[in-house]
Amino acid sequence: MNDLLKPLRMIAISMTAIALAAASRPASSIDPPKGMVYVPAGPFIMGSNIDDPDSSPQHIAETGAFFIDQYEVSNAEYALFDTDYAYAEGDGDRAALVNWEEATAYAKSVGKRLPTEKEWEKAARGTDGRMLPWGDFYDDSFVIYSKKETRGQSIAKPASPYGCYDMAGSVWEWTADWYRQYPGNTHEMEQYGEKYKVIRGGSTFNNFACFTTFHRYYVHPTDTRAYPIGMRLVKDIE
Repeated sequence: MNDLLKPLRMIAISMTAIALAAASRPASSIDPPKGMVYVPAGPFIMGSNIDDPDSSPQHIAETGAFFIDQYEVSNAEYALFDTDYAYAEGDGDRAALVNWEEATAYAKSVGKRLPTEKEWEKAARGTDGRMLPWGDFYDDSFVIYSKKETRGQSIAKPASPYGCYDMAGSVWEWTADWYRQYPGNTHEMEQYGEKYKVIRGGSTFNNFACFTTFHRYYVHPTDTRAYPIGMRLVKDIE
């Protein structure tokens, strides 16, 4: 074997072993709060070496255990918090569109918080390094494309490994994190730092590349005019 390829092969073997070990752990007996799913603690494969440079390098990350919303927060749910929030008739079960500060305030009001990038990606990707929440293939029927469709109503209705819906398409989703380089990333960008927050998952009219479990983008916390962004919240396990 070419000596240059040996380190890459060892990384691949290590990642596979960790993914299999995590996947083989018994399901938790913890009952999630209503409307949430349980994500166990442990390592997973994060990032990609084939996406935009800010998603690299592919690496092993780890999270604690947490609960995460099965669906994005809806218009009707958010309107209970912000009585000035308006949405079209019949759109109560569609994802609410909010900026980062509004999302953070709402999360606090219901005893939850925004997910970190690690938590969001693990909830979408599981431990096997898959490209999309449902696997390594793409199909239009797995994604909400019509603005008339409500949460979880794509034709195929696929879920992530832990049971989350619409983590590809629908609306972008806020994370708690500032837009920064991953450890080991040497690609410099002027946007890195504490100016932009990371969004994940792509929205209805993005192309396939934005729907992958590892794709990242950045938006100012209060300037969302060009992007439909919602939220999926996390609750800590006490």
